[in-house]
Amino acid sequence: MVQLPAETSADELLQTLLHVSLNGVIMLSPVYGPDGSEPVDFALDYLNTAAQHKLGLPECPGVTVLTRFPTTQSSNFFAFYQQVFKSGEVSHYDLHYQLDNIDHYFQVMAQRTGSRLIASFTDTQVVVGQALQQNQARQEEARRQAEIRRRRLHDVLMEAPANIALFTGPDHVYEFVNPRYQKLFPGRTLLGRPVRDVLPELESKIYFEALDRVYQTGEPFYGYEMETWIDYTSTGLLEEGYFNVSFQALRDAEGNPDGILNFAYNVTEQVLARQQVQHLNADLASINAKLASINEELVTSNEELNLLNLQLEHTQQQLRELNQELEAHVAARTRQLQAALRETEQQREQLRQQQQMLQHILGQVPASIATLTGPEHRYTFFNASYHALTAGRAQLGRTVAEQLPELAEQDFLPLLNQVYATGQPFRANEKPILLYNPATSQTEQRYLDFVYQPLLNEQQQPYAILVFIVEATEKVRARQQVQALNEQLAVINQELHSANCDLGTTNAQLTRTNVDLDAFIYTASHDLKAPIINIEGLLTTLCQELPPAGQAGVVPVLLEMMQVSVNRFKRTIEHLTDVSRLQQEHGQTAPQVRLEEVLRDVCLDLAPLIAGTSAQIEPDVEACPTVSFSEKNLRSVLYNLLSNALKYRHPDRAPLVRIACRIEGPYSVLTVADNGLGLDLSRGRGLFTMFQRFHTHVEGSGVGLYMVKKMVENAGGKVEVASEPGQGSTFSVYFKR
Repeated sequence: MVQLPAETSADELLQTLLHVSLNGVIMLSPVYGPDGSEPVDFALDYLNTAAQHKLGLPECPGVTVLTRFPTTQSSNFFAFYQQVFKSGEVSHYDLHYQLDNIDHYFQVMAQRTGSRLIASFTDTQVVVGQALQQNQARQEEARRQAEIRRRRLHDVLMEAPANIALFTGPDHVYEFVNPRYQKLFPGRTLLGRPVRDVLPELESKIYFEALDRVYQTGEPFYGYEMETWIDYTSTGLLEEGYFNVSFQALRDAEGNPDGILNFAYNVTEQVLARQQVQHLNADLASINAKLASINEELVTSNEELNLLNLQLEHTQQQLRELNQELEAHVAARTRQLQAALRETEQQREQLRQQQQMLQHILGQVPASIATLTGPEHRYTFFNASYHALTAGRAQLGRTVAEQLPELAEQDFLPLLNQVYATGQPFRANEKPILLYNPATSQTEQRYLDFVYQPLLNEQQQPYAILVFIVEATEKVRARQQVQALNEQLAVINQELHSANCDLGTTNAQLTRTNVDLDAFIYTASHDLKAPIINIEGLLTTLCQELPPAGQAGVVPVLLEMMQVSVNRFKRTIEHLTDVSRLQQEHGQTAPQVRLEEVLRDVCLDLAPLIAGTSAQIEPDVEACPTVSFSEKNLRSVLYNLLSNALKYRHPDRAPLVRIACRIEGPYSVLTVADNGLGLDLSRGRGLFTMFQRFHTHVEGSGVGLYMVKKMVENAGGKVEVASEPGQGSTFSVYFKR
């Protein structure tokens, strides 16, 4: 080892050596991405005197490699830095870089030391003649013009209200995504990763098969309203969606596929709206069938009149609730679309694609796109979709007013003039437009979602307008059909009202009964017992008196269906009787009941169900020896909650029910927690409503939870529920002490 003079320290010698060295020396530190797995950039921490001179930077620049020298990312030089930092071995690289319109050639040596990277380089610059500099100036101007065009195309894709992505290689690695595509998968890193790693939930669909086929054959793939189930929230819960999807092969210089363009448009709202219309049509058919059955019952038996009116009132309530839910759904979807458009305006990301690739992408976008130049709005570009929208009338170099004269009587041309004059964009949703169809020689009503986006020059003055159109005719007509169905429902309600008026004295009695609902429930539950018992007796007699020949064919099935209907009606009467009794118990003084004894009796009653489901019951009620409540009502509360926990169990695990009690202020709080199917509480209403059920695959009447809530509230208490779908539910019953 070289011995240094006593008056010279190693640090002083190193500083002097770095200062006088003819080679540039750079000290860098890694910059990690969100996942922290590998460096995504390197910070320039220190440059010696030679490096400062050669690169035109200060000693401590405070910048990174990619922000100061962005073009190195497209070469292998940045990958060289990453590889050296990862391996820790000394490595060499010959770099060509252009600085101040002069070609520089560097020989670079680099090695990792500790948590930093040290690079030393020598400038082997070749002096370039004046002619080469002039040629470089021309190339720079050409690149500048190409960059302007690239930015214009970049703005189109970044602002497009559609999901756009680009995959490369046979593994379909994400090379580019626009903001709308990235928004579908918040929290997921897309760029640089294979699509199979990013979206494993699509493995069972045809999505990956289609990608492989397009890459192998070069033939495009189009999917219309493809159903998808994707974990949008990264919580493990898959959500339903529908997309119009296209996969287009991108080719290299030899014409071989080397990538795929993915363009998708979210049509979930349209599909769900159409499905809702189909469900409404089915409901209308069901309602018509019920009305026919009701009319037959009115003719055959006056005794069944009260039951018919009850069914009519229940049907009307269902129709009103369905109408309200439909209107709320349409309004919510509309707000979501508007919010998505606003978010699209706020999001911008940098797109580094070749001009030829961007032109190809615009030609494949399944939306109508055109650019209009100058105050006359002359066509300078339009894609195939826009050409089809105008029935082939759009022509390059011609004005919109010349090619689409029917717009003169509408407000689209003034809007174009306004955008060009002010430089402010204009957006509209579901705007009606009359377009001339040369095939029929008639104008047709259409609806458009469109954006007029001004394109600005370097002086920030408008020189053209980008027109981006997505046709919304199908969506609007679906909504109009829903409105027509609502009007039909209103007509049906009016007809039902007229029929009720024609029932005369009996309907008047029913109207007065509805004023006092409690009295009606009590009267109906008692007055209907005798008719239904008579019907059951007549049905039994009919079964006994029918000769064997009369019991052939569908007769036994019909008799069984009639008996099932009678039994269901009897259970409904019993529930109504229980509800009427609850009203009479309101405000009564409650005794002190031993909770543990009542719970033990309920478990004995449910012993067959507990054994049949292999359930585990864990009681812990010592903190509440007694509760102030009616014993029979306490039994009913425990029975309903415990039986529900067993009936609505999860198919993948045995039921586990924990029953506990605690003192909380003026209440004794009983909790029943299970690990069953759970409930979607975002539905808000209906959980404690009479005859309403969240799960219909298990037999039930929809009265149990209503009675639990009513009994507890009559005694001055309350009932609360917390639940998570797929995990289980916890019901908390607050008994007044």
